[in-house]
Amino acid sequence: MHLKVDNVKICDGAWISTRAIVLKGVTIGENSIVTPGSVVHRSIDGNGIYGGNPVKYIKPRW
Repeated sequence: MHLKVDNVKICDGAWISTRAIVLKGVTIGENSIVTPGSVVHRSIDGNGIYGGNPVKYIKPRW
């Protein structure tokens, strides 16, 4: 099996909690939160709370 890699970008103020999985090529937006156990398979916008498998928008952070 070939290893496939790509950059993950975590913007300022973003918080990724325990046991979260972030897949290749994803950007975590500024000041966003990823809840425990989430699987981030696509880029997410800033200033929001995201969670689940697959990750979904929950509510604004502020």
